[in-house]
Amino acid sequence: KGEILLTKDASPGVAYVLKENIEGIISGGILRLKIKNQEIEDEYLALCVNSVIGRMQAERDAGGSIIAHWKPEQIKNMAIPILPKPIQQEISGLIRQSHDARKKAKELLEEAKRKVEELIENK
Repeated sequence: KGEILLTKDASPGVAYVLKENIEGIISGGILRLKIKNQEIEDEYLALCVNSVIGRMQAERDAGGSIIAHWKPEQIKNMAIPILPKPIQQEISGLIRQSHDARKKAKELLEEAKRKVEELIENK
């Protein structure tokens, strides 16, 4: 929980913030990032990495003729704009609201599907 998974191989530059602890082994093509500097919010950092500018940096730096590889040294040197902490927190809050709304929408869609199936079966 509170860590970021970042792809470095094949499709480099995809970041995801873990929202809960998970058991398992991480693939060699994925880096586990733990933020040491409290200057930056994890959701904000993932947003920057997943942004158009972040993807462009990954594409620029990734080498490999068949499968792209983004080296950890290059990832460390990625340019991330450090906004004031309150703005980062506001952005992070909006990201979390977005994830919650998406989860709720999926739940409502599944409930609607289930009700339609029940109505069809009862006819």
